[in-house]
Amino acid sequence: MKKWLMRQYWRIQQSQAMIGLGFWTATITLLVWPYVRWRLESDETILLIPMTYVGLIGIATLVLTIVLLAG
Repeated sequence: MKKWLMRQYWRIQQSQAMIGLGFWTATITLLVWPYVRWRLESDETILLIPMTYVGLIGIATLVLTIVLLAG
């Protein structure tokens, strides 16, 4: 029973790291977005993707890269 509980605790810790990384990325991306939104609001698209989504994906990728490099 103790071994099973320890395994479950370990699994929770492993998933917590991934969930935390997702929360960091989402939070910082949405905090930065109001400051750079004016540069990316237009009717233009890149490969049929609106510039708004390109900007959000770009910021999220940058934040994710910085968090992973810092870790």
